[in-house]
Amino acid sequence: MSVATHPHNTYEGTGKPVHQDQDQPVPRETMMHHEVQVRRVQRHFLQSVCSCGWLGAARRSSSLAAEEGQDHAILFDGAFTGIPSEGAE
Repeated sequence: MSVATHPHNTYEGTGKPVHQDQDQPVPRETMMHHEVQVRRVQRHFLQSVCSCGWLGAARRSSSLAAEEGQDHAILFDGAFTGIPSEGAE
């Protein structure tokens, strides 16, 4: 039995094989959009949040919160909008 026809590699209930070409990138229209920004949590903490639902750790250091958010954006080919200004929110 080949990998493509293995029962675990079929669309739900149809028995049709799932295309599994690992060399080809996932089509962009099927990928979730990642828009990452840093938000203020409580009073003294900052946290990176993404439109996909991912949350970074709450941090006192704005540079660490931003670095974590930027890493997530890079990992998923998303956009990082940065740290809000002091007067924001």
